[in-house]
Amino acid sequence: MLTPGQIAHFDTFGFVILRQVFHPEEVSLIRREADEVFSEDRNGESLTETTQYVQPFFERKPYMSTLVDDDRIYEIGVDLVGPDFILVQTEGRSRAGDTPWHGGGGWGSGDHPRTIKINFYFGELTKETGALRFVPGSHKASNPDLFEVLRENNSDPDFRPFGMESSELPCYAAETCPGDLVIFTEDTLHASFGGSSGRQQNAINFMENPKTDDQIAHVKKLYKRWKYGLRPALSYVNSDRPRIRRMVSRLVEWGFDTSSV
Repeated sequence: MLTPGQIAHFDTFGFVILRQVFHPEEVSLIRREADEVFSEDRNGESLTETTQYVQPFFERKPYMSTLVDDDRIYEIGVDLVGPDFILVQTEGRSRAGDTPWHGGGGWGSGDHPRTIKINFYFGELTKETGALRFVPGSHKASNPDLFEVLRENNSDPDFRPFGMESSELPCYAAETCPGDLVIFTEDTLHASFGGSSGRQQNAINFMENPKTDDQIAHVKKLYKRWKYGLRPALSYVNSDRPRIRRMVSRLVEWGFDTSSV
């Protein structure tokens, strides 16, 4: 369970870091299973200098598939997006190169449910070696949007927002060690610079259960736009764990497609 201070930090700045949530033995097990998923997705071929993206991800392995129902993860969803939250997706990325600034900036606008991303990292990451960077508070809707120039995921090498290099913009670097969790909303501007190839960013995504017709309509638009998200794994739909079945049941009610994983 998050403390009131951690919840306030997330609400105010759009992210929060939890230190040493998982023990070294657990980190090693998650890392081994994650490596297996990426290797299987590459058909056993070697890593390349491009980012590899696998979705769904956690559902593919015995231990990782239980983590959405682990109290240390589940209670984050309860505390930040409500007790009846929805599982949007799980995902795995083996990163290569920089990630440009991006983020929606619609938190609190009322027309879409709140979302959180719970990130797992397996290496020690610093600001200069690929740690996620945030512009604190940039998740909240505003008019005018002073950060609009950063929200387009602009990878042009000549891009100079506010007259400076993207990597030099004022920010907070979420430096982490294995076992830490970085929780944020995609509406918060975020980026990473300087990381080596093969660094993993694996995540579980939760969403507030829609309460209004506008919010439900927003989710259904996302479903039509996305290829994998909001498509629950059959293993979760038919899970013997009640909390896992509950977090995907609304998606089934809406008639969304399922994944065979």
